[in-house]
Amino acid sequence: MRLVIALALCFIGAVNCIAADVKRPSQVHKVYFEGTDYELHVYSIYGRRLGKTMLILGGIQGDEPGGFLSADSYINFKLEQGNLILMPRTNLKSIMLNNRGPDGDMNRLFTDDIKATDRTDVKVVQVIIEYMSKADIFLNLHDGWGFHTSSYVNEQRNPNKFGQSVIVDDDKYICKDGKVLDLKSMAMRALEGANARIENKSHMLAYFNTMTNDPKTKFKEMQKTATWYALRNYCIPAFGIETAKDITSNELKVLYHNYVIGEFMKIMDIIPENPPIYVPSAKLEQVLVTVNGSSKYLKNNEKLQLKKGDKVSIKGIESNYTTGITCDILGLGNLNDQGKELTVDYSTKVVFRKDNVKFAEVSLDVVAGAAQPAAVASVVNQPVKESGSTPKQQLGYMFSVVLNGKRQSIAPERIIRVKDGDTLTLEDIQKDGKSLNVPVNLRGWVASYVRENTGDDRKHRIIIAKRSMLSRFSVDNKGAKYPVTVDIDGQEVARFYIELAQ
Repeated sequence: MRLVIALALCFIGAVNCIAADVKRPSQVHKVYFEGTDYELHVYSIYGRRLGKTMLILGGIQGDEPGGFLSADSYINFKLEQGNLILMPRTNLKSIMLNNRGPDGDMNRLFTDDIKATDRTDVKVVQVIIEYMSKADIFLNLHDGWGFHTSSYVNEQRNPNKFGQSVIVDDDKYICKDGKVLDLKSMAMRALEGANARIENKSHMLAYFNTMTNDPKTKFKEMQKTATWYALRNYCIPAFGIETAKDITSNELKVLYHNYVIGEFMKIMDIIPENPPIYVPSAKLEQVLVTVNGSSKYLKNNEKLQLKKGDKVSIKGIESNYTTGITCDILGLGNLNDQGKELTVDYSTKVVFRKDNVKFAEVSLDVVAGAAQPAAVASVVNQPVKESGSTPKQQLGYMFSVVLNGKRQSIAPERIIRVKDGDTLTLEDIQKDGKSLNVPVNLRGWVASYVRENTGDDRKHRIIIAKRSMLSRFSVDNKGAKYPVTVDIDGQEVARFYIELAQ
C-alpha cells in the first residue's frame, strides 16, 4: 500500500519519481569513471519519509574548497523526510591541481548541443544532467572573489563580484509548460534565514540576479552553466551559492554554505539532522602497498626498495579522512593511481593529496639487485595481537570509525581504548580502499532502541557504558575487551578491539 501511495504521488507531481520505491532510510554510493582523473562519487540519501529531492554539486571548479568541503559534510547525513543527491567533487582533476579547470571550465559545458565524446569531463557533465532529471531543486556550490553588493562600494564590494551571494538566472522564470518559478522569493527566504545566523555582518550574503535570460545581460557566460541548464531543461529551481574566496577560513566558508543549504531544505520540506563541520589537516597513518602481490605497510616519508620491473599497487590509504584522498605515483599512471598495478623501472615517489593539498609521500627506490624486503615498514596501528602482525587473511581491510567526534581509520587487530561516556560510530569497512556494504558488529552491544538485533552496528551512535555491555561477548569474559568484527558469507574476515578503561 505504501508503494502504491508513493507511486501515486509521483504520478501527480507531488514528489519527484526518483524515490518512489527505494528502501527508506538508506544511502546509495555510486562511482563513475573509477581510477581516472575525473573519478566521480555520487551519494543518494533517502529519508525515512517520501519528499522532495535536492541535488547538490561541489567542486565543479577545483580552486573553490568551500563548496566541496561543504558538500562533504552531508555525505553521512540522515533525513527524516526527503532526499539528497550529493556530488562533492564534481571535477576531481581540477581539485587535485587546485585549478579552476585544467581542461577548460566544466561549468561552461552545459549547452544544448552537448554530444557523446571521448572526453571524460564531458561525460561527467552528462552524468550531472542525468541526475538533474531526478531533482526538485538544484544547488551549485562555489567560492567567488570579493563580496557582491547591489551598488558600488569599493573594488572588493560591488555588483560585479560573485562572493557571498545567492545567484539566480532570473527573478521569475516561466518554463516551457507555463509554470512560473519565483526564484527571487525562494532566494530571499534562504538569505533571510542564513544572514540571521552570520555573526560577522561584513560577511552577509546578497541576492544576485545575473539576468541570464535577458539578451542584454552582462554575464552571457552564465548561459553555459549548470544552473541555467537545469532551469531551462528540467524546470527546477536552480541556484548558485557563492562564499567569498577572500574569507581565508575554510570552516567559515563551509558554515556559510551549510546555512544556505539548510534554509533551502526548509523551503523544500527536506528535514535533516545538521552535519558537523570537520575540516582538520589531513594526516597519513599508513598506506598498504603491494609489490608483485606481496603486501607492505608504509608510514609517511618511509622508503621502499624495489627491483627494476617490480609491479606496485597502492591498495589502501589510512588517513583521518575518508573522502577526497588520492595518491599519485609520479611519472606513472595519472593523477589518481590508487588501486592500479604499475610497473616501476626507476626511483620515484608516491604523493598523497587531500583534494589539491599534498600531505604525505613515500619513496619507491629502485636498487640494482635489491632483494624484496620481508617487512620494509612496521604496521602503524599498534598494539596488535601478541604476534605483532596482522593475520594474512585480514590484509587490505580497513575500518572507518568516529570516536568522540574525530574520524579515523583502524587497521585489523588494532586495540582502541575507550571509557564510559565516550561516543563511537562504526562508519564503514573497506577492502583495498573500496567500501563494502556488509555488517560491522560490536559484539556485546545492542542498541536499546531497535526491535531486532541484526548484527549490523554501522551508523549507530554508541555511547560507551560498561554496565550496558554483555561481558560474555568480551575476549576474556571479564568485560574488558570486545571485538568489532566483519563477517562475509558466514566467515569472519576482519576484526579490531575496543578496550574499556578499568
